[in-house]
Amino acid sequence: MNADESRYLTDPSRAAAYEQGFLDKAQVIVRLDGAALPDYGARLADAAARHRADRTVVPFGGYLGSELHNITFAGEQDAAERVLDAFQQYQRTDRGIRELRDAGRLKEAVTLNTGLSKGQSDYDFGQLGTAIGDTIAINAGAMDRAVAATDDDLDGTTAALAGGVLVLALGLTAFGVRARLREYR
Repeated sequence: MNADESRYLTDPSRAAAYEQGFLDKAQVIVRLDGAALPDYGARLADAAARHRADRTVVPFGGYLGSELHNITFAGEQDAAERVLDAFQQYQRTDRGIRELRDAGRLKEAVTLNTGLSKGQSDYDFGQLGTAIGDTIAINAGAMDRAVAATDDDLDGTTAALAGGVLVLALGLTAFGVRARLREYR
């Protein structure tokens, strides 16, 4: 998204393609069916407000919609909410960039696009990346703990029992096949 945003400013001959690329990538994160880039921000704000009024309501799809439909671990809800907040901020800043460009204020649009201060695009994109990373870390940590617990459950007795069952199954298979193979002698 961030690259499409920058290319939109620097390659006016392909601006429409970069706008579509930006929207396509935004829709992967938060899918709002039927949204176009000019109304995406307003529709996102409406959907986010409905979700915040009742966290069980997730009126959008995409990766973030899937995440918010599957809150499982401690801290995951708050982390996912931070992703939504950061995504909204990034979208608002993007809208500002496009409005500046449309008003013929390209230098200001580029400054807003490349700025690293709070409220500027690169800063906002970094915040979004951090929020997504925090959410992934919660899920990855839970997965690591689940795998470790499973590994602990699989002690020597379990492995020996599984091995014994495998040997018995192979033996019975060989015994059953042997009788059938004798028919072909």
